[in-house]
Amino acid sequence: MSAPLPASLEPAPHPDLLGTHAPTAAALRCTAVAVVAAALALTVVGTLPAVGLAGVGVVVALSLLVRRRHAVLDEVLGVCGALASAVALPQAAAGGGAPAVAPVLALALAVRQFAVVRSSRHLRAALGMCVLVTVAAAGTAPSNALVGPIALVWVAVLAGLACSVPHRPVDGSLLRRAGAAGAVATTVALVLFLLLPTPQSPRGGAGGDSSEQEAAARSAEAYAGGSMDLWSRGELPRTELLRVPADSPQLWRAAVLDVYDGRSWSSSGNPVTWTSVAGAGYTAVPEVGASDTQRVDEVVPLDSYAAVVSAGSPVAVRTSARAYDAGSGLVLQDAPTPYEVTSRVVPSVEEQVLPVAGAAGLTDPARWTQLPRSVPQRVVDLGRRLGGGGDPVAAARAVSEHLRSTSRYSLDAPLPARGQDAVDAFLFDSHVGFCEHFASAEVVLLRAAGYPARVVTGFAGGDPASGGGRLVRASNAHAWVEVWVPGTGWVESDPTAGVPLLDGAGGSGGWWHRLWSQVQRTVDRVLADARARTLLAVGLSVLLVVAVLLVRRARRGRSAGPDRVGAPAARRADPAVAAVLLALTRFEEAVPPPWGRGVSEGLLDWRERLATSPATTPATAPVGSPEVAAALVVVERACFARVVPGRAELDGALRALESATSVLLAARARVGARG
Repeated sequence: MSAPLPASLEPAPHPDLLGTHAPTAAALRCTAVAVVAAALALTVVGTLPAVGLAGVGVVVALSLLVRRRHAVLDEVLGVCGALASAVALPQAAAGGGAPAVAPVLALALAVRQFAVVRSSRHLRAALGMCVLVTVAAAGTAPSNALVGPIALVWVAVLAGLACSVPHRPVDGSLLRRAGAAGAVATTVALVLFLLLPTPQSPRGGAGGDSSEQEAAARSAEAYAGGSMDLWSRGELPRTELLRVPADSPQLWRAAVLDVYDGRSWSSSGNPVTWTSVAGAGYTAVPEVGASDTQRVDEVVPLDSYAAVVSAGSPVAVRTSARAYDAGSGLVLQDAPTPYEVTSRVVPSVEEQVLPVAGAAGLTDPARWTQLPRSVPQRVVDLGRRLGGGGDPVAAARAVSEHLRSTSRYSLDAPLPARGQDAVDAFLFDSHVGFCEHFASAEVVLLRAAGYPARVVTGFAGGDPASGGGRLVRASNAHAWVEVWVPGTGWVESDPTAGVPLLDGAGGSGGWWHRLWSQVQRTVDRVLADARARTLLAVGLSVLLVVAVLLVRRARRGRSAGPDRVGAPAARRADPAVAAVLLALTRFEEAVPPPWGRGVSEGLLDWRERLATSPATTPATAPVGSPEVAAALVVVERACFARVVPGRAELDGALRALESATSVLLAARARVGARG
């Protein structure tokens, strides 16, 4: 009974190629891009801080440089990358609970998996986790800013999967197939997105309500009422609303707003308490923090504008008309009637802010520092960075300067993504807005730094009126900021003043910007209409089916063309070709396992692998010999070339393969005899 053959010469079992095939350099680079892009996705939605993104990038870069030099070093890098990702866990748990924690954990696993990857299976697991990270990020915090990271992850994952196929070269055919698979997957995903109901966003945006998705038209009345919608867009008419003294201040206050919900501002109550005085109008207890400097102005309402305005903090209104407190300000109840308003002047942060003797403290600071959960951490971090130092005046100046240097003015600013915080979208995505957005951003940033602040709405400027005075029009509607300064009171700040226009000519933006805004609104209207979504999904499905049928027809046409006449099945009838193929089969059976041909490995790929990793013993030297390499090229041509090699070449390949097979079988027999 003969002894068993040594393991090196035993016939190779069918290998687990994904588990044993080392990932290619191209696949590793694609996975590195996917991991960093996934981390970037969490950063743009405010889940992963910038330091976490930098840590992930450093770990990925080091993993590529020192890969497989030392297993312990790979493990250390993997742990460091996971820790760099995990810095976002406390913030994610506090801000969004379990749904927000999932993408952070997936990113930590992806970074660790990439650092210690040993096989194509490990690499594909890391790619799958990158997809999970971006999908979870989009689900917990939808944002236009995610388009770039998601597209980058999508391309990197497809390329990584294509490059990780064992024994398959990255050629044009493979790339075309990967591109086609990506196009089909994208179309199917779009169809499912259109057909499935859109859930309520965890951050406050409604997915299916058209009122939540379309921009409302701006109106001057919104600047006098108790609310302000940051989704409103468009120009205001030049309707004449008020006549005020020519020497009066530029800013005229109509309402004070303190509650922010991520999309709009509202008032939780008028900070000024009004009392009716028989025959004299109305008086108010001076607002906490109002200065002692007073002025009296006569205001003539025009058209039907009924809100009472003041050149500062109002303390008295002398009028014969009836009025009522609307919660954010005083409103005339009768037909427009002239009135005389007494106001306490509000100082500006642009001036020297002096302390006021006997100034009272703020009675309800929590009211003026409220922020909703929709405000992401990156906004809070920016506010703390700009407002550090404890001086509210310096903080307001720093925030205003930041907004003026990073943003542009346009009345047709892009809409935020569905469910995205309006201030976050303005600060980090569009950088385009008008007074409402600049004032809102400054108040949110100041509150994030711990300073009480509020939005004030009303009017700014005006045009000289015939017969004296200044005409205030609907187009003069404005919003600005008041920040609380201890020892002084409320101090106004106007961050919109001095902001450059988007296109240098007007507030409506350039043509490309208006076009993009129109595209956004059209997409939002389609997504809000169930019938339109269904029709679009059906259209995409029909287009996909037609494209698949056309591609299959084109492939059948190519397979029947003249280039494919000499297919392998037809050539096996040639005795010379059949002999070479039989010799190749015997050679493959005789080759030891380390150099055996892979299940999906082509002849030329096998030849290249044998040439780069030749046998190291005389008994197995024929495996990587030049004669065998040349014979494999002849066999490849005999199967697939348009012209079959000549009889001399076929005979030479036959002799080379048979000779190599004899040497290998003899070596196996000698080893068995010694055993």
